[in-house]
Amino acid sequence: MSNNDAWTGPMSDSHADLITAKATKKKSEGGTDAVGTLETGAIGVKKATKPKTTTAKPAATKKEVKATVALHSTKNVHWEGVGKVEKGYNIVSAKHAEQWLTRSHIREATPEEVAREFGK
Repeated sequence: MSNNDAWTGPMSDSHADLITAKATKKKSEGGTDAVGTLETGAIGVKKATKPKTTTAKPAATKKEVKATVALHSTKNVHWEGVGKVEKGYNIVSAKHAEQWLTRSHIREATPEEVAREFGK
């Protein structure tokens, strides 16, 4: 390699005309680029077509509503296998409500009581 061909800095005199502009990122207009066959038959970069979306929405699955019961307790209690209630109003499953109602400190709460308590 001769001294004339060696790179001497950011803008060497022999290669000054090669770098003419900064590289900028071009924003695509409304789509993405993809490799594909052009109209001329050559392989090149073209705008990708968006897949057709169907307007039909999937059927909404109906969630099974479990029966719940509002209870009022005068104590905090934990019962192994049944659950836990705290002093005040508690929402429990109907299955567990049957068991909780056997306790003397728990009674069933009316919808009006619960609404009043929670401000509705």
